Amino acid sequence: MLALLAAVLAIGYCVFVYGSGGSSHVSTGPVATAHASFENDCQQCHLDFTPISADALRFTSSQALDRLEDACQKCHRVEHHFRGEMNPEFAAIDQHCAGCHHDHKGRDHDMLNVSSKQCTQCHGDLKATCTSPASIQVNPNVASFTAEAHGDFVSLNQGDPGRVKFDHGQHMMPGQVEAGFKGGFTLEMLEPELRNGYRKPIDGKLQGDDALVTLSCANCHQFAGTTSPALVGDDEIGRHIAPISFDQHCAACHSLNAIGKVEGTLPLPHAAPWKEVETLIASKLVGGQQIGSIRMPRDVVRKTPLVGEGVTGALESVSPTRENVDEKAILEASVRATLASVAQRCLQCHAEADITDESIASLRSGSSPPLIPSRWLRRGIYDHAAHRKVDCKFCHAAAYSPTVPSDSQTGNEARKTTKQDDSEIVMIGGIETCTGCHRDSASSIPISFADDETKRLLGGQGNWASDACIECHRYHWQPSPMSSPESAEQQVTLIQDASP
Repeated sequence: MLALLAAVLAIGYCVFVYGSGGSSHVSTGPVATAHASFENDCQQCHLDFTPISADALRFTSSQALDRLEDACQKCHRVEHHFRGEMNPEFAAIDQHCAGCHHDHKGRDHDMLNVSSKQCTQCHGDLKATCTSPASIQVNPNVASFTAEAHGDFVSLNQGDPGRVKFDHGQHMMPGQVEAGFKGGFTLEMLEPELRNGYRKPIDGKLQGDDALVTLSCANCHQFAGTTSPALVGDDEIGRHIAPISFDQHCAACHSLNAIGKVEGTLPLPHAAPWKEVETLIASKLVGGQQIGSIRMPRDVVRKTPLVGEGVTGALESVSPTRENVDEKAILEASVRATLASVAQRCLQCHAEADITDESIASLRSGSSPPLIPSRWLRRGIYDHAAHRKVDCKFCHAAAYSPTVPSDSQTGNEARKTTKQDDSEIVMIGGIETCTGCHRDSASSIPISFADDETKRLLGGQGNWASDACIECHRYHWQPSPMSSPESAEQQVTLIQDASP
């Protein structure tokens, strides 16, 4: 009887495994192209008689999950996702790679295209997911990407992490001055080799050297790749905006030559230790005296020193006797006065605490956050290149004064009438700038999209895009070269809170 039962079960199992129509329950279909090289080596991923599908998680042993995760980690070196803060049920979900990345769905299947349901199974109720609900720093109940179900971006509510004083409106005025005021920057005021980078086409012709320097967003903000090596899939060109550099974006108009722009002299370096700046100022003063381009108080400069005389011999006192002139004291006083002048110029853009030698050293070494972060939305990603048709003003309206033209407008007649210190304003639109396009495919186009100004700012960009979580968020984290924290939770916190 038992033998007969065993035979029936064996036949039934074979029918189940190799069912009619050529289908097989051992292999549910071809694996993705990336895994095709070991398609016939099931042991790479599977343990015998242990299911790993998402639906069979409750039947999957911890040993099987450990083995599967180790197998995936051989090629995909990623960290887990706050697993230490999850209760055991959800920690198992986090460890279950195949729960989100489904294989055996054909060669062209995209295993990274994870459904938002995989995210909301935890983020729909984080208080139930986490062992310490009090530590949750984001919306604990995210059900979908709407203002009501998602909430505004957390980073926008944490203040501006930047520490540089800057007036966007003023810099976007032609010549950087208000209408009717003199002193506007013209192209001829810039070094010849830099002028072409600021020329604008007007009526099909490039501006002449007498034209006012008129900046656009692209003069300072250019596309770049990743700014954080910790984000998986975050290395696409255009994903971010390149960091702001004084030498590249500011020095053309804001020379740091403390003595005045004299032909043949070099400007002072930006963000250099003060002792180095002091040495360079002293050498410039002495060298300028030697060639006759600089005159110190109470001295007469010989353009050609006498034979055998150095710098000291090139100076003739106004007084009949040289003993009455303390040349060293005069030089030291001039250096101190010039240093004070340089410091005052630094304070036009920087706080006093940020121009100390200690602060400069930590900034140059990368041990402290940059003064101008490359990234303000620190908990999600944004692809600038994918939105390149959209006028910058659509998302960054706060950077524009009401009378300053946006990038897609022309004309020099518009001017800002009042100055605005925007150094503590985060100039990024909230979730409302995203949900108009990124919405459920069944929802209707917002009424605001019918507005002519909105249409112009969108620049012909399509008016629908996916609202999937993976459009802006990445689940895994790669080991970061910034530090070696003991846990992924520490690593994620470091990346989100301390880096751009």
